[in-house]
Amino acid sequence: MKKKPILDDIAKRLNITKVSVSKALRDHPDISEQTKNKVKEIASELGYRPNLIARSLTSSKSRTLGVVVPKIAHNFFAHVVGGIQNYANKKGYEIVLTVSEENEELERKHIEALVSMQVEGLLVSVSMQTRNTDVYKWLKEIQVPMVFFDRYIPDLGFNSVIVDDRKAAKDAVGQLIVQGCHKIAHIAGYDYISIGKLRKLGYEDALKEHDIDLNPELVVEGGFGEASGYKGFKELINRNVDIDALFAVTFPVGLGTYVGMREIDPTMIEKVKMLAFGDSGIRGIVPYPHYYVDQPGMKIGQIATELLIKEIEGEIMPVNLLEYVPTRLLKTGWEFPLESSEMKNE
Repeated sequence: MKKKPILDDIAKRLNITKVSVSKALRDHPDISEQTKNKVKEIASELGYRPNLIARSLTSSKSRTLGVVVPKIAHNFFAHVVGGIQNYANKKGYEIVLTVSEENEELERKHIEALVSMQVEGLLVSVSMQTRNTDVYKWLKEIQVPMVFFDRYIPDLGFNSVIVDDRKAAKDAVGQLIVQGCHKIAHIAGYDYISIGKLRKLGYEDALKEHDIDLNPELVVEGGFGEASGYKGFKELINRNVDIDALFAVTFPVGLGTYVGMREIDPTMIEKVKMLAFGDSGIRGIVPYPHYYVDQPGMKIGQIATELLIKEIEGEIMPVNLLEYVPTRLLKTGWEFPLESSEMKNE
């Protein structure tokens, strides 16, 4: 069996010390760029791989970040994870990704497991079931840095990176009203999850601003996935309400609504204007929803990771900071924001 290369092998090839090799592999400022490049070249040639576990034990730093997302088969979260990984790698950190599957208990277990792995910090988007905050209070007690992204729990003392869900929903629904839609249904998320509560408030704000009375029969509360959209649309049909537009709390909810329409009355797909938060990720190929609030997932992931690393390295403190990332209202198939006049003239 071929011997696994070690630091000493690289040091002997270049006639330098093991300490210098170690520093070069970690991009230490004491080592010249020329030496760093030579060390990395020989390391690659020999197939050297650093022992990250041993390094973490000797340095008391794992250089790893734990990530918890509700879903991974979701265009938005896939982009967020991409942003997290890109920024973390640039700063010399690795990530350990876990998926709660929208389950509160699994979310708690993942957080506990990541802490036991000695990650240096956590990035979390809470599940749609999460109501118990004990695990987050525990993180505070043991002083593990953490940043929420997209879905957050307020007033726990953690920083969060989000979009202005209420304003984005208000502006987007307002554009539907400008187009002449006055019977706008809302398939909403749960009120105890930040995005569900705030996006519904934005919907209500838009109606109020345009002097349209809120009809409770046009609002169906549920989860954030395809099944919730499908069930929500079926509930609207059972209520026998007349609608000319529909605002879905997430793209998967909008997709579930599309499936329901196609099953019950395919003509509604063009008759009822659909607006959703988020998109399919393959714009112009999937023509539904008609309009969507574009959330910059990559940027959200990058900013959240930047905040977390700054907290880990003592540059900032967790102070219930809400870092807002701008959104855009887009039409499916278009690549630039819509102006009011463009929506009017369709």
